[in-house]
Amino acid sequence: MAEIQPFRAVRYNPEFAGDVSLNVCPPFDVITPELQQELYARSKFNIVRLELARRGLSEDPYEKAAETAENWTESGVLKHEEAPSIYVTEEEFEYQGETLFRRGFVAAVRLEDYYQKVVLPHEGTRTEWVADRVNLMRSAQSNYSPLLSIFRDDLRSSVGNLLRAIAGGEPTMVFTPPDMPQLRIWRVSDPGTISVLQEVLKYSEIFIADGHHRYEAALRYRGSVRAEREVEHDESINYRIMLMVSFDEPGLITRGYHRLVESVTDEEFEAIRKSIDSTCDLEEWAPVHSADKSLREHIEEFSQSLGERAGDEVVFGLLGKEPCKFHVARMKNPPTAENALEASEYSYLHSHVIRPAIPEEREEDVVSPHHDAGLIARQFEGGEARMAFIMRPVPLDEFVSIVTRGWRLPPKATNFYPKPPAGAVIQKFGPTL
Repeated sequence: MAEIQPFRAVRYNPEFAGDVSLNVCPPFDVITPELQQELYARSKFNIVRLELARRGLSEDPYEKAAETAENWTESGVLKHEEAPSIYVTEEEFEYQGETLFRRGFVAAVRLEDYYQKVVLPHEGTRTEWVADRVNLMRSAQSNYSPLLSIFRDDLRSSVGNLLRAIAGGEPTMVFTPPDMPQLRIWRVSDPGTISVLQEVLKYSEIFIADGHHRYEAALRYRGSVRAEREVEHDESINYRIMLMVSFDEPGLITRGYHRLVESVTDEEFEAIRKSIDSTCDLEEWAPVHSADKSLREHIEEFSQSLGERAGDEVVFGLLGKEPCKFHVARMKNPPTAENALEASEYSYLHSHVIRPAIPEEREEDVVSPHHDAGLIARQFEGGEARMAFIMRPVPLDEFVSIVTRGWRLPPKATNFYPKPPAGAVIQKFGPTL
């Protein structure tokens, strides 16, 4: 049984923080060094200073984040809400030529160990990323970005109807960041409204869509505190803020999470090529009006041309630098899969194409996940990348089939969009929510 609660959020105070739209940022794991530098320059109060403080300096990045947050609170840049609330959200964004809306709500969700099968993961994590988030939580006593989680609204779409009604009013906050979706937020502290949401979530599993490292960090941090002292039932470290979105929400988008081959030796690269040749049939693909488009646009067009997965076919795109050509790769006679996990295109790619060519201990160094076509294009144009696997989205029904059975896809196999930003609402730890 899932438990959600309202919480006293910390928010930016526009009177001292200026244009709050310039202060939010993406979650830590999609911030490149270039974007981090841009966010630092965008505003002296951008939340990147807390979500992902600069590394490689003489000062400890986690202590620096905590010190910065304390200074912002003392100067009035950040303020604590007086009443526990949930926060209804509406994101507006462009996707494949359409304007879409995604509604949900941010609430504090009680932490549950995975074996309890209330909060369900779907992909593996990297130990160092979990440790990074634990260190930040320990120093800053805060969570700066909500996870993205999905639930089933089985009570005649009661949540969807309620959120639409709330979103018809005047929003409490509006964020229009230059490179992220527009975000409108309504603060709701009415106990009756909150109880409707609590009742629905009692009967639904919670599927982590984005934020496995942050969730596992919350579990680990809570465990470390429990080892030192007794933790009261209502203490805020027993909860993690999440943006909750219904499976039925029309603006719930999944995108492919591509694989970039870089930092590879000539021998490893040749082994990958041989693995592809032995397992796949290749068909060259040519973009339309290629002279008028950039490599980024070609990658985006190619990705869309792959379409959605149908049946049990195993198809992925291939972009090679030598020469720079696109190919559609279809696996020859893919091994019979015994379950939905083995049948996933991501599992096939890693198990039958990459792993035979690259030792497991080298895979993270050689094959890196990226969702941004612009970044992939820059890596090719700058000479850092030699090959990219262009992947299709994991279908939602396949996602559910895998997750409900307790299986995990390879890390960074799903790419739900958009990701909720850091800094719109913040969870501060304390004796209560």
